[in-house]
Amino acid sequence: MNHNYVEVKYPAIFRDEGTYWDVRFPDVPAAQTFGASVQVAADNAANALAIALFEQSLPPASDPQYWRLASTEFVVWITMADVQFGPGADTPEPMN
Repeated sequence: MNHNYVEVKYPAIFRDEGTYWDVRFPDVPAAQTFGASVQVAADNAANALAIALFEQSLPPASDPQYWRLASTEFVVWITMADVQFGPGADTPEPMN
């Protein structure tokens, strides 16, 4: 089998919802998650991204420089290195 190992990096918008942090990826709408803290949300974001992109074509990453964010939002680049994608790949194993 031919597997593709790549580094995957996408900007995520973290939003403070008061009791949890909401995370969404504008470039990968299917990768949405949350966490009780920023760290938990970031860990969950890497997993959500891996699952959403599994066996999919990788969309280009946007430049968040021009995004308009609410005062309760900020951008974090979520990076996964040595991730295996493509047909025949095993369950994604993100590495933060």
